[in-house]
Amino acid sequence: MGTVGLLLAACAPQPSPNPPTPVASKPVTATPASNIPPLTSQDAAWDKVIQAAKKEGKVDVYSYNMTGDVGIAVSNAFEQKYGIKLEIITGGGAALAERINTEKRVGSVVADIMDANTFQIAYIKEIGATATSEDIPAIKETGVWQIEPWTNDPLKHVLVHSLIYRANLINTSVLKTADEPKSLKELTQAKWKGRMVQNTPRISSGPSIFFGTMIQRKLTDSDTVRDIGKGSEFTSTDDEGAKLLIQGRYALWPGIGGRVVSPFLVQEPNLPIKFVAIEEGTVASGNAMAAVNNGPHPNAAKLLINWLLTPEGQTVFNKPQGIVPIRKDVPDFTPPALRFTPTRIVIPTLDEERENTRLFRESWLPKLWEK
Repeated sequence: MGTVGLLLAACAPQPSPNPPTPVASKPVTATPASNIPPLTSQDAAWDKVIQAAKKEGKVDVYSYNMTGDVGIAVSNAFEQKYGIKLEIITGGGAALAERINTEKRVGSVVADIMDANTFQIAYIKEIGATATSEDIPAIKETGVWQIEPWTNDPLKHVLVHSLIYRANLINTSVLKTADEPKSLKELTQAKWKGRMVQNTPRISSGPSIFFGTMIQRKLTDSDTVRDIGKGSEFTSTDDEGAKLLIQGRYALWPGIGGRVVSPFLVQEPNLPIKFVAIEEGTVASGNAMAAVNNGPHPNAAKLLINWLLTPEGQTVFNKPQGIVPIRKDVPDFTPPALRFTPTRIVIPTLDEERENTRLFRESWLPKLWEK
């Protein structure tokens, strides 16, 4: 017998010289229905929402974030779980917000949910186009949030579902560590002219979120922002700007959100890009969502919003984007290149978001940068 066989034999249970008398097992009986704890009123109410959502069978989402693989993953997972189809219309946050505004004005609402940055969701709330999500189960959880989803809105219309940090993004093959700018003020120097890329501020609200918040908090001033814009070149889409930065056409992208390049890093982790901290701070603006008031599928909208705030929904939505979930019990999916230690984190208040919305609508950055 080999070594393994000897060990198995030694470890095998030996027969007892006096086997115990067998004891008849008790028959398994079903718990009487009267002894099953009844559903709480809250559980029963939510079960009605789920059943009504399944009857609606569909939810229409206007989304800046659910593009490509992200939208496919969310649609497949949600439909598999609940049998409810997602119809996702993607586009820029400003354009989608205006579309909802038009639908509201003409009394023909198509969207059930809008998903974009908090800036745009705050705007559609301001015009009365959103509904509260205060009755969904997920937001009643405690101790699981990085920041509470309704941080900027106690009425629980605007719900943050992931965190977007905005700082300076650099190309490490173009910039040596010693040359990395440590402040926004440094970017006004002549040596940076033509080496910075920005989103066109008439199309994208991203620059307004970052620079508007910095000015409101008095962490920078309009002269500094004007000079940074004067030294920048512009791209009309996030993907185009990200590719140009990765290729080394530009050295730096001031105040951009990590979501722009995370998908590229998820596919290829060793790209020559990284975030760097600046002394003024990092804006954590977040991505958010809201149920659209008078949407055609209100119960399915509630169900999707709730699911997106559960660990399962947070993983499906945030992992392919490589961004930070709002929940602490879900891993941080940010690629290592985008993990850094900010000097300070600035979370815009709802009032600041409203002011950023107003400034964006009035084209303050284009006016400042085109002078």
